Amino acid sequence: MKPARRWVPFFFVLWVTWETALSVTRYSIPEEMERGSVVANLAADLGLDVSGLAQREVKLDIFHNKKYLDVNKRTGELFIVEKMDRETLCPTKTMTCFLKLDLIIENPLRIFNIELGLTDINDNAPHFRRDRIELDVPESASPGERFSLPNAFDPDVGANTVKTYKLSESEHFTVDIHSGSDGTKYVDLVLMKALDREEKAVHNLILTAIDGGVPARSGTANIIVRVQDTNDNAPQFDQAVYSLNISENSPAGTVVIKLNATDADEGPNADLTYSFTLYTSEKTQEMFSLNSNNGEIAVKGTIDYEDMKIYEMFVEAKDNAPVPLSGQCRVTVYVKDMNDNYPEITIKSLKNTVDENIPVGSVIALVGVSDRDTGDNGKVNLAMNKSLPFILNKSSDYLYELLVSETLDREKVPEYDIMLVVTDEGNPPLSDNETITVHLLDVNDNAPQFPQTFYTIPVMENNAPGASLSSLTAIDPDLHENQYLVYFIIEKEIVNTSMSMLFSINPENGNLYALKTFDYEMEKEFLFHIEARDSGVPPLSSNVTVHIIIMDQNDNTPLIVSPWRAHGSEVKEKIPRSTDKGTLIAKVIAIDSDSVHNSRITYQFLQNTDATLFSLDQYNGEIRTMRMFSYRDSRDQRLVVIAKDNGEPALSATVTIKLSTVETALKTYTEVPLEYDIFSDLNLYLVIGLGSVSFLLLITILVTIVLKCQKAKPSKAAPSCRNSVISERNSTIADSTLVSNDAYWYSLFLAETRKGKLVVRQPAPKGARYIVSSLPRSTGVTETSDSAASTLQLLDVNDNVPQFPQTFYTIPVMENNAPGASLSSLTAIDPDLHENQYLVYFIIEKEIVNTSMSMLFSINPENGNLYALKTFDYEMEKEFLFHIEARDSGVPPLSSNVTVHIIIMDQNDNTPLIVSPWRAHGSEVKEKIPRSTDKGTLIAKVIAIDSDSVHNSRITYQFLQNTDATLFSLDQYNGEIRTMRMFSYRDSRDQRLVVIAKDNGEPALSATVTIKLSTVETALKTYTEVPLEYDIFSDLNLYLVIGLGSVSFLLLITILVTIVLKCQKAKPSKAAPSCRNSVISERNSTIADSTLVSNDAYWYSLFLAETRKGKLVVRQPAPKGARYIVSSLPRSTGVTETSDSAASTLQFFLYLIFLE
Repeated sequence: MKPARRWVPFFFVLWVTWETALSVTRYSIPEEMERGSVVANLAADLGLDVSGLAQREVKLDIFHNKKYLDVNKRTGELFIVEKMDRETLCPTKTMTCFLKLDLIIENPLRIFNIELGLTDINDNAPHFRRDRIELDVPESASPGERFSLPNAFDPDVGANTVKTYKLSESEHFTVDIHSGSDGTKYVDLVLMKALDREEKAVHNLILTAIDGGVPARSGTANIIVRVQDTNDNAPQFDQAVYSLNISENSPAGTVVIKLNATDADEGPNADLTYSFTLYTSEKTQEMFSLNSNNGEIAVKGTIDYEDMKIYEMFVEAKDNAPVPLSGQCRVTVYVKDMNDNYPEITIKSLKNTVDENIPVGSVIALVGVSDRDTGDNGKVNLAMNKSLPFILNKSSDYLYELLVSETLDREKVPEYDIMLVVTDEGNPPLSDNETITVHLLDVNDNAPQFPQTFYTIPVMENNAPGASLSSLTAIDPDLHENQYLVYFIIEKEIVNTSMSMLFSINPENGNLYALKTFDYEMEKEFLFHIEARDSGVPPLSSNVTVHIIIMDQNDNTPLIVSPWRAHGSEVKEKIPRSTDKGTLIAKVIAIDSDSVHNSRITYQFLQNTDATLFSLDQYNGEIRTMRMFSYRDSRDQRLVVIAKDNGEPALSATVTIKLSTVETALKTYTEVPLEYDIFSDLNLYLVIGLGSVSFLLLITILVTIVLKCQKAKPSKAAPSCRNSVISERNSTIADSTLVSNDAYWYSLFLAETRKGKLVVRQPAPKGARYIVSSLPRSTGVTETSDSAASTLQLLDVNDNVPQFPQTFYTIPVMENNAPGASLSSLTAIDPDLHENQYLVYFIIEKEIVNTSMSMLFSINPENGNLYALKTFDYEMEKEFLFHIEARDSGVPPLSSNVTVHIIIMDQNDNTPLIVSPWRAHGSEVKEKIPRSTDKGTLIAKVIAIDSDSVHNSRITYQFLQNTDATLFSLDQYNGEIRTMRMFSYRDSRDQRLVVIAKDNGEPALSATVTIKLSTVETALKTYTEVPLEYDIFSDLNLYLVIGLGSVSFLLLITILVTIVLKCQKAKPSKAAPSCRNSVISERNSTIADSTLVSNDAYWYSLFLAETRKGKLVVRQPAPKGARYIVSSLPRSTGVTETSDSAASTLQFFLYLIFLE
């Protein structure tokens, strides 16, 4: 393809702007322009910004089945994509040929109508329908007689069509050229000289048609003129030209005209036959039929005004003479238009699915309308069949925009069926319709809604942990992920216990569960919020208040507090025998910590020695005498009183009162009102402190006794050197059968038990090989013992657990981190080989407030890189503690884990909050003070809090505005505003102070409060510092303080003694000498095959041994030629890499004796 910016030198561009009402831009170019040729610069002609076209969607709509043109969005130029042939695009031979285009530009939407005119070039040569023309000419034909010849056809128009005809050289014939009503050139063969058949019977001529193009093109046809005998009268029509009108869609068979021709001859030469000449087009012959006998022309096909408006028929009447003569006429039929075409709807652009929050005025579809009729019959209107939240905007005569006119809501109407109806203005009018379906896509525009805004849930105390309390389900009318709800408990701490430790909610269905057993006496109610959040982007949520009311059960037995007695003992009282009737003997008081209903106490006698002597009030527990004592009454009276609560079932407690009567007058119980004023709060605190310290003292003494009385566990006696390091393993060692002598033996890495089992003493270097001899069992070593040697190959097994360099990682993370940020790399090491060495890392799951660790952090399973999956807030989460596991790929896999402590570092992202003096949001604080206020008087105190960390939350206070800087001072640390002097008559009655509270962060954040002070003459109560007064300091307080101090001193002395005892170091006991063979070599020592190293203590191998005196002896016959390197080491507790040794090589020459 040639470059798109190449300008064809021979074409011209004509830009015509019609009237504003038409808004059509027209260009004219020659046909057959090369691909890539530029037609015009639309951006310049239409006033468009070239720089903005690249970001906008540009569409060129061509009213044809092929795309001949396109627009360059970078330059705004209209260029040719495919060659255009005028004769193909405009098959009707007219002077004008236009290609209609629509340029549609979106964002914002603009449409330009363009017409591209194609001018003809001489690219077609004239040609005849038949290249051989045969004529029969009578010899009697007179000079000047004409013979019709078929005209040549040239698809080109204008000057490029057929211009003239030329006849080959002939002395008898010439051609006469004339033009039809449409400018078509017709040619007649004219006889110039009389013919003589006897002289020449056939004349062969060549007719050449030449067009007017430059250079000219031509076509030829052979004319064969056969000279016939005489028939000297040709038929004649009444008129040379007939003109008539006919309505389109006339039914077939309708007679258009009946032609009449006459022939002056007689007989067969006068019988006429009618036919269409070659000048009549094939299209016309398909539409009309001609009766060859009577010349009647009738309708044959369907006449459509939109296809062809004028039909021309050339009719020839020919006689039946041997040499027939003919006459010709022309019939022109004009077609009258009727309203017979239905208007059409074309959807040029359509958005079938749109978001429900699409803005009002957005374009949903571009709709084109058309009607093939003309005049009023071709005028069309487009409308919707019913009222919908859409409107039609007419952008041109035949183009409409379907726009959104109202806000759409998918939850009300999920889709719209829009029926568009197009109607023309004919009589009667014709119409057509097209239905557009628009589906609304859901957006997350509806927050979840709970059926209630407040839930009160009664829960019976002593509930089972995990019991279901209620189901709190919200509804979200959105769809798909916008409808999927997740439920959370909004955290709220109560006595350092978060709600998520008390209650749990199923995040999927909202079922609420209790995580612990509640006690009405400890917790009577809980008030918290539950949030339902959808899964849309961004998510929407709503919350509901949940009020948990703990219902009381009768689970507490009444407690008798008066009269006091030791647990289970009787109460002994003495009363005079002279006690009067109705005297208060005792009063039983019981309390019940259950609710009001269950805690109602009633009192009854469970046992009464004399029922006539004492009475018991069932409500207040007072025991009174019903009569005076008599000499018959026993001196000792035993009363058992039961205190019963009001629960179901009822619980009770009893107290036994033993009364002894005496003769002397004793002080009886009188009704003394309970006085609680002496036992103040200070007494209560002192009693609690004394009890706590006493309890700690008791615990400390008990712990000290237990520690001192514990006997040290006897350590396991070190086994004999022979067994001290034998560690049996299930290691798979090649396929060799290892058999030992009855006596066990040791080597550096292997050993043999007494049962003949070969075991691994300690891990051997990977890939090491050992030669082990197999001997028959015997009681000793003889020279006749047979032995067989085998090679032992050590293969790697998964016997090493992955190890992290540290056991505890502390990773600081700054709050407001980016999700996906890398935190650290935690890499473990595994000394095994191959798949036993390949490690995979996992986060061990641990839920925090219904959120698993895998939702907060992610670890790369291949390299241990740790990432944060969310943004952390120091004020919400200060730290995380979890474990990471490293697991190898062995069989079975081994793993180890490490503890990771994530510490969220604070940023200064919270503004100080002024909590005192309180005021409505943004309002001023108004205070009144007397004008007689003294210097240094506290006027107000500003208190601000900051939820950031300690460093960032340090608040300092400053005056941002002070009406009189000499009148008030502000302490920058505690926020106290005091007077610096007394008010004078010059001072304004109204003082305005603006205080700024600024934190210590970088950058610092601040909040302000405005205090408006009004001075009044009357003495108002000002803020003064009132010292705390403890005016009630009774003897009881003094005793409690002394007791508390004494017990605290004893506790301190006990703790010091315990520390001294624990810090005393035990005398180191003499360590047992290490086994000589148990520490022969470090794990990584490299010892060649068959190399045995001994220290000064004795040792064993399969064939050699060393006595305690260092003498080397042979245990049993060794294989022939075996060599051992024996090192002599100085006496020590083990073999080290720096030990000096002298090696000697011992060569054995053994002779095996085979006994028959």
